[in-house]
Amino acid sequence: FLLPPYYSVSVRSPASIEEVEAAPDANGGGEEANRPRVVQSNESSAKVDEPVATENSDAAPAEASVDAVNGKIPPTELIPQHPLEGVTLTERTVRITGNKKQIEAAKDIIKQAMSQVLVEANGVTRTLVLNRPKQLNALSSEMITCFLRCFTAYEEDDGVKLLIVKGKGRAFCAGGDVAAVVRSINNDSWKYGAHFFRNEFLLNYIIATYSKPQVSLLTGIVMGGGAGVSIHGRFRVVTDSTVFAMPETALGLFPDIGASYFLSRLPGFYGEYVGITGVRLDAAEMLACGLATHFVSSDRLSLLEESLKKVDTSDPFAICGIIDQYSQQPSLKEKSALNRLEIINKCFSKKTVEEIIASLEQEAPNVADEWIASAIQSMRKASPTSMKISLRSIREGRTQTVGECLRREYRMVCHVMRGDFSRDFFEGCRAILLDRDRNPKWMPPRLEEVHDEVVEKYFSKVDDPEWEDLDLPPRRSHGRRLVPKL
Repeated sequence: FLLPPYYSVSVRSPASIEEVEAAPDANGGGEEANRPRVVQSNESSAKVDEPVATENSDAAPAEASVDAVNGKIPPTELIPQHPLEGVTLTERTVRITGNKKQIEAAKDIIKQAMSQVLVEANGVTRTLVLNRPKQLNALSSEMITCFLRCFTAYEEDDGVKLLIVKGKGRAFCAGGDVAAVVRSINNDSWKYGAHFFRNEFLLNYIIATYSKPQVSLLTGIVMGGGAGVSIHGRFRVVTDSTVFAMPETALGLFPDIGASYFLSRLPGFYGEYVGITGVRLDAAEMLACGLATHFVSSDRLSLLEESLKKVDTSDPFAICGIIDQYSQQPSLKEKSALNRLEIINKCFSKKTVEEIIASLEQEAPNVADEWIASAIQSMRKASPTSMKISLRSIREGRTQTVGECLRREYRMVCHVMRGDFSRDFFEGCRAILLDRDRNPKWMPPRLEEVHDEVVEKYFSKVDDPEWEDLDLPPRRSHGRRLVPKL
């Protein structure tokens, strides 16, 4: 099978498989210690499934790959600590050796690590498939790590010119697996959550500043973290089934993953409306406001994908030309809030959340549209703290680069994970994702009780000697520019 870049198997001897799994690496453990490792033995030999032959691949034969991980290339060079450092690898096939029990254990470890992201190679195109359909492809820590290594390696690989990202099943990606984050924080430490978001935000940054074109095929649900691995990319193709939302304020969180960058660049004050209310947008609305670049009907999407897999260029104009051949311009529904952008601008340009709600309530009797009543209802149910920090975050994002937005959002999310000033995130996840009673008890429960001094603290550095600001590597680009098609 295809190994995503930077995934390899460390062959060590003598030891049992359990000992190898638990053993710290030469650099002192950490993330390296949890990677798949295989024990070497001369008792028997077996392949991990069948090696996949790929066109235009530098893959070494299976035996040569064993040589690489069997001492000729140190594992610390094969799998660098930082995803942007070290050598660049392309696809590899892997042969593992050992007794039957060891081989089966090693295969299980590798498959579990790899199965959540499938990598398909077609010429110079690589397709990354989010593969947790039962969880609506919610981003796990393993998926984020795999994406990081794929994007990093492919950017340096001249044999890769185009990336396609899609989801398996009825969702592209319903967001980050925050329920798993909450469980881990409850069982361990807030630093697990900080590590999860640090890697996720680094991935968002790499995608936003990527030098090669990325085409995201946004079928079904696109929410939260799913937006982070797609909206920052160059091409975002929506279809009949696409549903987009940033529902974080209902969870006691805020629109993160660099959302303060792209929401603040939507027409007028539409970004405040989308980010604070968590409203769901259809494909036509995404295209009209600039979140999407193209609309392709569901019955033509597979044809587009096949055409993209035949390209031999990284020229974004050429890629855009191919997508244009299959795209069309959908019409906004009459009830769409984008048809009332002047009212949205009037209300969501107010200075405070309290003033926004008051303005909406003042407009409601004069407008029969249901979107106003829905917006008011959503804001009445959302976390007061979340709405206030979200509004300020989007406002600050207007004058910041994508990197600056992500650094600020990382500070904010670390305060949320620590529960420094509010436990609303844990209460929201309990009510919506875990117990599912959908009746969160926010603290404080009213907007007027969330004072400006508390909001200010979310944007400050974390008071912990072991905490560090988000360190983003220097990149040539500063992020994509969203172009509305209103």
